[in-house]
Amino acid sequence: MATRHHWIVRVTHWVNVFALGIMVTSGLRIFNAYPAFARKGETFCCYPFAGRAVPDWLTFGGWLAGARHWHFAAMWVLVVNGLVYLGFNYLHGDWRDVTPRRGDLRDAWEMVKFYAFARRDHPRQGKHNALQRAAYFAMPVLGVVAVVSGVAIWKPVELGWLTSLLGGYVWARYWHFLAMIGLVGMTAVHVFMVFSVDPYALRAITTGGYNEEKSPEARNARPFWWKRAQPAAPPTSEAS
Repeated sequence: MATRHHWIVRVTHWVNVFALGIMVTSGLRIFNAYPAFARKGETFCCYPFAGRAVPDWLTFGGWLAGARHWHFAAMWVLVVNGLVYLGFNYLHGDWRDVTPRRGDLRDAWEMVKFYAFARRDHPRQGKHNALQRAAYFAMPVLGVVAVVSGVAIWKPVELGWLTSLLGGYVWARYWHFLAMIGLVGMTAVHVFMVFSVDPYALRAITTGGYNEEKSPEARNARPFWWKRAQPAAPPTSEAS
């Protein structure tokens, strides 16, 4: 059984789960203090739920000041953890596993066809298929957008040039919200695909071990539809 993920990747993955969870839920509590993007007396084009608070069970922090403390604390954890992850991936060469490649659009379409039962056999893949590479590449990008826009609305006077670059305070706040929605959506899809297609990956992201004979490609796995992994046959010895 090979080691699929280095321990640094595994640790930063689970730290991200904690930090992102705190960031999202405390951010929603902050948003509930003024659940709209337009200033009072003005309108905003792109948010149809103005004035409707997010349900309390989706928020964290108890009240505005408490949520702000949690939000900023988790922000630094997320930033430092992200830098460790990106630095390790660059120095260790793992960035090649998640960087888009020529032909990814074609390969992604083949994966879509397979999941839709329009293709019989699982497309050939390496460590990640084209859809996974696109998602794993996009998530750090969304993380950067979230941090940059968050800093712009945190310091709109001191960093007025950055806030202006994002379209002003209202739009900077909106980009921050969209980045959060993107991260939550991609995380939800990621969790769904792990449990429905490759539950064996849970071991890989906790202990590192992964049996390639149980990979989605080997099991021809679609969501909740796969061949059960068979144990490897014992080696046979020839009579002397």
